[in-house]
Amino acid sequence: MLTSSELISLVKEYNPDANAELIRKAYIFAMEAHGTQRRASDAPYFYHPLEVARSLAELKFDVSTVVTGLLHDVLEDASVNLEELEEIFGAEIAFLVDGVTKLSKISYVPRRINQAENFQKFLLAISCDIRVLIIKLMDRLSNMRTLNYIQSIEKKEKISLETLEIYAPLAERMGMSIVKDEIEDIAFYNLHPDEYSAISRKLDKIRNKGVNFIANTVDELKKTFENASIDANISGREKKAYSIWKKMQKRNLPLEQINDIIAFRVIVESVQQCYQALGVIHTHFPIVPGRFKDYISVPKINNYKSLHTSVIGSFQQPMEIQIRTAEMHRAAEEGIAAHWFYKSGDIFPGKSKSANYAWTKNLTAILQNAGSPEDIMTHSKLEMFENEVFCFTPRGDLVILPYGATAVDFAYGIHTTVGNTCAGAKINDKIAPLCTVLHNGDQVDIITSPYHHPEAIWESFAISGKAKSNIKKFIKVHEKAEFITLGSRLITYLFSLANIHFTEDSISLDRFSCVTFDEFYYKFGKGIIPLDRVRDLFLKSEDWITICENHLLLTDLLPGIAVHYAECCNPILKDKVIGIFAPPKGLVVHTTSCNRIEKSGSTMVRVKWSDNRDDTDNSFVARLCIGTLNEANSFATITNIISSTGAHIINLKMEHRSVEFFDLLVDIKVRDAIHLDELQSNLRIGTNIRSVRRL
Repeated sequence: MLTSSELISLVKEYNPDANAELIRKAYIFAMEAHGTQRRASDAPYFYHPLEVARSLAELKFDVSTVVTGLLHDVLEDASVNLEELEEIFGAEIAFLVDGVTKLSKISYVPRRINQAENFQKFLLAISCDIRVLIIKLMDRLSNMRTLNYIQSIEKKEKISLETLEIYAPLAERMGMSIVKDEIEDIAFYNLHPDEYSAISRKLDKIRNKGVNFIANTVDELKKTFENASIDANISGREKKAYSIWKKMQKRNLPLEQINDIIAFRVIVESVQQCYQALGVIHTHFPIVPGRFKDYISVPKINNYKSLHTSVIGSFQQPMEIQIRTAEMHRAAEEGIAAHWFYKSGDIFPGKSKSANYAWTKNLTAILQNAGSPEDIMTHSKLEMFENEVFCFTPRGDLVILPYGATAVDFAYGIHTTVGNTCAGAKINDKIAPLCTVLHNGDQVDIITSPYHHPEAIWESFAISGKAKSNIKKFIKVHEKAEFITLGSRLITYLFSLANIHFTEDSISLDRFSCVTFDEFYYKFGKGIIPLDRVRDLFLKSEDWITICENHLLLTDLLPGIAVHYAECCNPILKDKVIGIFAPPKGLVVHTTSCNRIEKSGSTMVRVKWSDNRDDTDNSFVARLCIGTLNEANSFATITNIISSTGAHIINLKMEHRSVEFFDLLVDIKVRDAIHLDELQSNLRIGTNIRSVRRL
């Protein structure tokens, strides 16, 4: 067992000014608090927190973190309360111990909502102080190392599944690959023993080929770099069983077809030598096409930096080679722990500098906006477990998003306000729809307007948890008010058709099983209470179409929530329109000339635009079919005319192309019908344009 003096000496190796008395006091306190408690292995329970403290000291963490490692179980497993702990060890250590204690209550359970509720506490603790997570990861590592002493197979599987679902991905985000690899492999062994054994036998065969492939390849690489006058430290290792299994799942390949399970590390002195070493390797070995990755130019979200390449080594054995500096290697192995010190060796004072890990901020935003535990689990997992895509602002700022993210995700990735006021996007200097999927290296310029707001359709193509949660929050906040407004106007409108002045005394709430008029308006506007059921109280069916002096004005309602503009005819401001009541969406507005309007009196509502509607607060999508000559400058002419009138291209498609002509379908954002008429007039007189018509 590690003595208190040995633990203090370990800390003083990297921090000579460490508070030895505080460590000694925590050592004795924890030993006495756990008393005669035993582990499943029958070892004294105190061995476990001592092992956690040792791991933290080996990673060179500050004294408060090491002390918390010693004390992390005293609140949960001993008769110690938080007030007592704070009085003896101070507020900072008490806060950290309390945080780890809360995380210890997390359990992977079959019922998804319970897991989500626990997961929320987990993420909240992370965003408070990143050291809480570090200590918990060391706690989990210690527990996984003794997992074989637990007799219950069900309990071992539960702990293993929890490790793979929650702790291993978080260790990866922290960049702590040593911890991640070890706990993943132990969990994999307990969850899939047959697969683990099969992969282990495959590794044994490689070891027993009769030639020491790893040692021979290391010698060959050393000689190669010596000839190139590059001083390199080279090592080789087999990939972990779980890593190989994941590759089998990802590529959908059997074990026999997974060949590149040997990895070599080349550690050099500088970034420049990393690229020189890469050139030497590619000169000496045949490369495997498409398997080169440069994480030095574009690091991973956890600040991982390295060059990766796959080549064919001796004996025709595929192998991966990772090239990095010593500093990069330590960061890859230890993650955030490698950055815990300034270069001078001083310890970060107070709480950890988690600001360097922007993903914790995104998780905090999700927690603030997600409405239910289900949302928290869904969005947080999206944020944490997806691969990344790297894009840039026009100023060159890097924005890291989940793979498959769109322009609207980018907007929310910059700031919530940018996302909520996003009006359009330029991707690589070209106007593009907000639903455009982004690729690595894209430069994205988000166009904002105070008059724009999230639309319900955004949620269908948003990928990141932050974007989805903010869009859902906006829609949720406005939806009820929208339907209440629509229901109120609709009931007033129905009464006016019968020349009856509407008052709330005219409606019996009991008849519609409602307690308040807001509840009635909401249900009526959304269609839960059918329109016919109210209308038939005072209006004959044949009068429904004939009375048309009054109209339901479209104003102060956000498109896409209670009022939807039909995609078949794309009505815009100042068009002649009519509404079709379509529960539960609300009101769907068509142009009066639309051939898809169902002539059903029970669902039709006469609507018009408000005369007082502010034109600056509008943007509508119209679709044009533009016929033009198949000339080199035709497309440029069309885009220049559209841009010059202040309209924005949302989407375009070329069809009916021939040698002489082609038709272009263009979705364009305009202010109103007058704006669209002006645009069509300008297009019709454009060079090479032969026809313009609205669809």
